[in-house]
Amino acid sequence: MLHMDLDLASWKQYIELKKVAKRAIIKMDVILTSVGYSYMIGDFDAAIKEASEAMTDQKLKPKYRDFLESYLIRSTILAHPDLTRNELELMLNKMSISDPTLAEKTKSVSIALYDLTIAHQSNDYFEDLENEFKYQQLEITYYQALNSRLKGDMTRANELFRKLAQEDEQLYIVQKSKEFLKS
Repeated sequence: MLHMDLDLASWKQYIELKKVAKRAIIKMDVILTSVGYSYMIGDFDAAIKEASEAMTDQKLKPKYRDFLESYLIRSTILAHPDLTRNELELMLNKMSISDPTLAEKTKSVSIALYDLTIAHQSNDYFEDLENEFKYQQLEITYYQALNSRLKGDMTRANELFRKLAQEDEQLYIVQKSKEFLKS
């Protein structure tokens, strides 16, 4: 439910209500939800901290470890604008995501994030992507706008940024879209 509807207040309320849960499955769900929430609002340092702490659990199931590592890598890129391409490659080479599809997706997304946000180079990775989940749809739109901007297509970039500016202001990509529209 939380992934289909982008009601950040509900995400936050869920995290607060369930963080004292005793059952392991609920605790893990709260951690996963909290990491995703921190990422969406642009608190990448919190996402890094929460994911890193959770990944120290030796009994962590591979599917949860994979999810957390994917968020950890993407958050690290977005939290460190001074990251070098060599550091990115080292991080991706150390990646231990067990699901080959998620590993490849994480690598491709990470390179695109780096190109678009740090190297300021166009990257078409997001151009043909689709997703059924609301936040991922918005994120795809944001990176399409950045790519258009880097290619000099300001009409398309501003159109996409304006579309995003209508969404929840708590979202990092909405805040960044508004910054681009003001510049």
